[in-house]
Amino acid sequence: MEEFIARLLDLQDCDRDIDRLKADLESIPQEIKIHRKDTEGHEARFNLFRDNLDSIRGKQKKLAGDRADNVTRVTDYKSRLISLKSNSEYTAMLKQISHTEKMNDQIDNMIIEAMYEEDEASQVLERALKERDRAVKRSAIREESLREKLKEIESSLAVSQVRRAEIAAKVDQKQLKMYEKSRSAGHREVVTGIKNGSCGGCLTKIPPQSAGEIKGGKTYICPLCGSYVVWTTDSSF
Repeated sequence: MEEFIARLLDLQDCDRDIDRLKADLESIPQEIKIHRKDTEGHEARFNLFRDNLDSIRGKQKKLAGDRADNVTRVTDYKSRLISLKSNSEYTAMLKQISHTEKMNDQIDNMIIEAMYEEDEASQVLERALKERDRAVKRSAIREESLREKLKEIESSLAVSQVRRAEIAAKVDQKQLKMYEKSRSAGHREVVTGIKNGSCGGCLTKIPPQSAGEIKGGKTYICPLCGSYVVWTTDSSF
């Protein structure tokens, strides 16, 4: 293998590590965002159940107020009975008293139903609270772990970038420019092996004679993608 190819391979391996580290760096904030979104979902669910419980308790309070008002009305109606002078007025007042008392019976039933609703809603809210707290704790632990991983990756990336600069300094400037241009065009394997008689970069078929020369140690430049095609341990015709 030609010396400049060996150096480009070292540079390519280093760039491959840097690409992987950068991809990991980009993925961590997204993963943190996913965990926070999950926590927000549990928080929203808890708030929904809490609002439902508050609504039920508000309904109970209103029913209790309506019942108290009706009790006051019945007391007032009964106190006015003795002052009524005609049978029709007396009968009408008795009907009003009976109607108001029936309304309170209905309210009593509604209050009992609301009490059952409150009990059920309280249990649901308690479960939602536990789920939310678990999610918050789990997210906090995971986020701390991811931030530690982020620091490790940043440290590794800094080391790799220093190493890359050292390797690039040993590469011929002309070859380095060609290498950088190829990578800028989207080719991640500027130096590649011959795979089943084809360029490992774009799978273009290589003439048999050229393939034999590659196996003999010569470097072949792919006419389609511009990659340097060499013989590697996993190469084949």
